[in-house]
Amino acid sequence: MKVLSLLAVSMAVSHAAEMTVATKPFRIDRGFTATLLPAKPVSIAIEPESWPDFVIEEILPHGRSVKKGEVLVKFEREAYDRKLEDLRRAVQARALSLASQELAFGKLEEETALKLDAARRAAANAAEELEYFTKTGRKTEEEEIADNLEGAKRRLEATQEELKQLKMMYDADDLTEQTEEIILKRQEYAVKSSELALKHAELATKRALEVSLPRRAVALDADAKTSAIELEKAEKNLPRGLENARLDLEAARTAAAREKEELADLEKDAALFEIKAAADGVFYHGSLDEGRWSLGELAKVLVKGGRAPFIRPFASIVPADAELGLVAHVDEAVARSLKAQLKGSMTAAGREDVGLSATIQTVAGVPGADGRYRVDLLPEWPEKDKLEWPADLDVAAGMSFECRFVVHQEERAITLPAKALQPGDGGTWTVQVKMADGKSETRPVTRGRAHGEQVEIAAGLEDGQVIIIPD
Repeated sequence: MKVLSLLAVSMAVSHAAEMTVATKPFRIDRGFTATLLPAKPVSIAIEPESWPDFVIEEILPHGRSVKKGEVLVKFEREAYDRKLEDLRRAVQARALSLASQELAFGKLEEETALKLDAARRAAANAAEELEYFTKTGRKTEEEEIADNLEGAKRRLEATQEELKQLKMMYDADDLTEQTEEIILKRQEYAVKSSELALKHAELATKRALEVSLPRRAVALDADAKTSAIELEKAEKNLPRGLENARLDLEAARTAAAREKEELADLEKDAALFEIKAAADGVFYHGSLDEGRWSLGELAKVLVKGGRAPFIRPFASIVPADAELGLVAHVDEAVARSLKAQLKGSMTAAGREDVGLSATIQTVAGVPGADGRYRVDLLPEWPEKDKLEWPADLDVAAGMSFECRFVVHQEERAITLPAKALQPGDGGTWTVQVKMADGKSETRPVTRGRAHGEQVEIAAGLEDGQVIIIPD
């Protein structure tokens, strides 16, 4: 057991180091890249109303000096012109079709009213005819038929009586003259005719009472019912048909209006096929906005045959008289250590011999969408009252500068490796101090700033103390 304990102590010692506390200068500096950008660049973007495809036919090279009104980008428009012509013809055709539909609907309204009136009249007439026949007409016709039959009987009886009287009168004379014979024959014919008329009247009466009048009653009843059904259908279906036609007309009006709007939107897009410079300056591919110059994937599309993106800027113009400023985007740790009016140095890549300085103007309080913080800087140089960049340093928007700022400096500070500190309760820190008897003691310390692997100790240690550093 003693051997194992000694081995454990030996291993513990071999995994720790010691350092003697000594004060020395401690400095923290922050370095980042800043980009020279115009305060107010002219962003170039296309926001079409309708046309979906802008293929580049011509585009000026990146960095080209341009004059106001000069064509920067020209897009292919052959397909656009065909679409525009087709849409114009379609709008004209729809306008003619809509005019015909408007006229047809107006006439349909009139026809619907007339058909409804006709159906109502037909139903009313049929019902009236049935009611009259049922209550009055049938009985009247039956009476008339009976009267006609009775008249035929009476006429027969009369002709028979007249023939009888003639015979009696002529029989009284012993001699029948030729004239009398003629009269008798004529009367006999009259009797026969009356007999035939009576026979026909009896047949007609039977036919009328047993067939014609019942059939007419059935027909009038069916006609009344049919007319009522047709009226019900007309009152329901004709307004429905009219309403459907009204809805179709409204849909046609809406379609025509939308097509006109589509044409108007397409016509507005005609101005986008040539983008001209809004001012004298330098033409940049990519966007210069939000304190960034970004090109990225745009480099692949800003060529002949490439398709320009919508809405977001894809190119910019730096006006000839634009004020240029330095802008950087830093992570949170750097942003927290920077303050307004802090001065530092900066150098241009490849021209480290030109001494420049910069002063921080503002540091954003909240991060951007990418999680980084914007920092605006004011460039300076040694020449007194010099307002322009050094003559031997060619500058342009988009140029990058390496900036370095001292954010913390102490001439006499105690620093320890970060692994020498152990966290305690309530946000406290401790270190292991080696005592004169070789034993260690835990000491609380106040932690200061940190830089890399070194941590500043603000209180709790003195020069000459030995600190045990765990491996």
